[in-house]
Amino acid sequence: MLKTLSAIFAAVFLFACSEEIEQKPTTPLVINTSNGEIRFNVELAQTPKELQTGLMYRTQMPLNNGMIFSIYPVRPTGMWMKNTKISLDMLFIAPDATISMIKENATPMSEDIILSRDPVRAVIELNAGQVKRYGIKVGDKINHAIFNNLTTLSDTPLPQQPGASAAGPIIPKGPNAPAAGPVIPKGPNAPVAGPVIPKGPNAPAAGPIIPKGPNAPVADQTSTTQPSGPIKLPVPNP
Repeated sequence: MLKTLSAIFAAVFLFACSEEIEQKPTTPLVINTSNGEIRFNVELAQTPKELQTGLMYRTQMPLNNGMIFSIYPVRPTGMWMKNTKISLDMLFIAPDATISMIKENATPMSEDIILSRDPVRAVIELNAGQVKRYGIKVGDKINHAIFNNLTTLSDTPLPQQPGASAAGPIIPKGPNAPAAGPVIPKGPNAPVAGPVIPKGPNAPAAGPIIPKGPNAPVADQTSTTQPSGPIKLPVPNP
């Protein structure tokens, strides 16, 4: 299914297999498209036999499965559909992990050679129609282990690092989030809360300031009203 060119005009090696190949374990692959990240499960072909056989003789493949061919060293590459019974979309991947060329709906059993325009690091084969279904385009980024850039996938939370503090409360954000209130100290050493002093345009006017301390004048206990004017202090005898 796969033939490689060691140089632009190298000979094409065509291979065949006499029986259907069983599906191998898959590895995760993500394509970053304009519609978001699309995840596939792909078999990895990297040994000479795996590269030569590819998806030959398969009669079906799960919808979001595929195969990635590891092309190393980087070089121009050609693909064909000999002995391949299912139609495929082919993605040719440049060394920078971007899609450089796409071949949609490759014809089953065809022996026509599909050549890459440029040197590639990998070729991905998916079920025919996946390119159109997800809007995959030239220039989209591939994330897979062979590019050492698979950092976006995780089915479980990251483990907490030793010594890390527990997660704090979730703080609402946005235009409708409530205004932040004051931080209220808590615990056995927290200061005793004082009186709440009203503030703002509707707060009541402040009352008179009452002098306090050892030298403060003694208030007149016989009057129920506060005298106006300055406070008269007693004059000592000569």
